[in-house]
This record gives sequence, structure tokens and C-alpha cells, in this order.
Amino acid sequence: MFRLIFCLFLLAAPALGADLPFTPSGLFPQAGPHAARGAVVWLPGMYGRDQSGPPDPPDIVNRFAERRLDVFQFIRPREHDPLAGGAETLARGLAELRQRGYRRIVVAGHSRGAWIALSAMAHPGLADALVVVSAGAFGTKPERQPEARASWQALWHAARAPATRVVLVQLADDPYDPDPKWRLGVAKRGKVRLKSVYLPPNPVGHIGVYEPAFDEQLGATIAAFADPR
Repeated sequence: MFRLIFCLFLLAAPALGADLPFTPSGLFPQAGPHAARGAVVWLPGMYGRDQSGPPDPPDIVNRFAERRLDVFQFIRPREHDPLAGGAETLARGLAELRQRGYRRIVVAGHSRGAWIALSAMAHPGLADALVVVSAGAFGTKPERQPEARASWQALWHAARAPATRVVLVQLADDPYDPDPKWRLGVAKRGKVRLKSVYLPPNPVGHIGVYEPAFDEQLGATIAAFADPR
């Protein structure tokens, strides 16, 4: 029986050394899976056609690098960034990081990247913690809000990771979240270890995570919950 179970595990597991869909960040040194305490994967939001790529990770990511986590980025194609496809690729990449030997994995994201990051809640063991900031994936038009609400409910209904720590950050005056109270109520029913950082006085707006004030005021609290030592 043990031999059968082991063989099934080998068939189901990703092949060791498979292509990693994440890019090591050139802003931080890489210690490797056996020397580092773990890895953090940053998922940026969408970026404009006039930009050559997404902005550099915000200061909050530095805190995880200082905690000796190797920093990776999950940069999706600008022209084609489906939520379902992003979720599948994220899960495959996280499984590969585990196969390579990373003991602790933190996933952090902003805007559309944050929405995709939440899909990891459906896969126990893939991520030890999620840091989700200003999640948004359906624009700001009122006619898109029913679809956004249904997708938000589906993410938290699928959550099956009670040991995963999730920091849910929502800043004030964010047009991508017209009903923060409702979203938080849905999130509180998810099967995860949730910490909400909702509507702090500063910073505000959808891209507030990139302001120095975000890390100065919230960074220590977020990092301590996501990566307790």
C-alpha cells in the first residue's frame, strides 16, 4: 500500500527542476532554497502600454528580503492576463518552489496580482502566508460590480487552507473596491487565518502600497503576522 501511495505521489507532483514561472528579483541577492529561510513571490498589478514593465516591488517586500526570504516576481503578460490562467500558473510555481526546497513561502500582491494571489487559499500547503493589498480585477464601472462580487465570493468560498495566514489590506478611497465593508464580511467567512488591515488613515488610493508611508506605518505589523519568527 505504501509503495502504491508513493508512486501516485510521484505521478501527481511537479517534476523537480521544471521551469519556474517566477523571475528572481535582481534587486535582492538570492541565497537559494537551502540557505534562505524561504521565498516571497510578488505579484504586481497590470501596467500600462506606455510602461516597459511593472514598477519595482514596493518597500514592504524589502522587509521579507531582510528576513532572509529570496524574492521572486510573478510578472504576467501585459496583453493577456486571465485570472484563471494566472491562478493555475501561480499554483504550479508555488509547488515547484516547494519541490526545490523552500521551507517557507509568502505570496504578496497588489491589485490584479492580489486577486490572483488569493487563489492560493484553495490549495493547502502551497503558501504559508498571503499579503493581499488593494485587490482589484474588474475595473471601476458599476456594471462590472456584480461580476466582481461573484468572483470575490468564489475566492473565499474555495478557501481550504486553515493554517495559511492571510493579511488583507484595503486602503480608503479606492475606486476598485466600492464596498469595503461587504468584502471584509465575506473574507471573514473564509477558512484561513485572517488579519484585516482595513481603511487606515494613510496612505489612501489604489496605488498607496507604493508610497513610503505604507511600509513606514503598516510594514512591521504585516511582516510580523505573515512571517512570525
